[in-house]
Amino acid sequence: AIDLGVDTPDFIPSIPTFKNELKDDYKVAFSTFQKAYRQIQSDPGLAIGLANSTLEGIIKEILRDERINLELKGSETLYRLTILIIKEFKLINDDFPKEIKTIANSLITINQSIEKLRSEMTDFHGKTEQDTLISEEIFATLVVNSVTTVGLFLTSIYKRKYPQPQTILIEDDDYDDLPF
Repeated sequence: AIDLGVDTPDFIPSIPTFKNELKDDYKVAFSTFQKAYRQIQSDPGLAIGLANSTLEGIIKEILRDERINLELKGSETLYRLTILIIKEFKLINDDFPKEIKTIANSLITINQSIEKLRSEMTDFHGKTEQDTLISEEIFATLVVNSVTTVGLFLTSIYKRKYPQPQTILIEDDDYDDLPF
């Protein structure tokens, strides 16, 4: 229904909406998210790592907008990228209510925790038998849903703060009377 644009009252379609948001403007993140989503049950650790990469990709894509005066090294972690985008979007502003600032700070904490899970509790960095690994799909589901929510918020605020310029299409029919 979401893909067809059919209204779905009382249903919050985060994952399909997120996929639709990504597929045109964030192609690499879309592909990575698709893989993460498919791995939730069979390989929760891989799903967490790919979800982390999805969010990194979205934030990097946004921060590379030529209207944003920021030079990325390319090696920034999800935590560092989140701090940069929170600052760029001015989400921690003294004029905002305390609760909004708390939520903005929590976005940093959420993304830091996702990154920490990927780094410390998945196979993405060498592990030994003594290390704890995420093996339950419920945790991968939590991470993928968190990435969906944070990703939708960031892409929405990006569109508001940096709207894409409108292109005007000129139809060829307007020039049929030209002699050349």
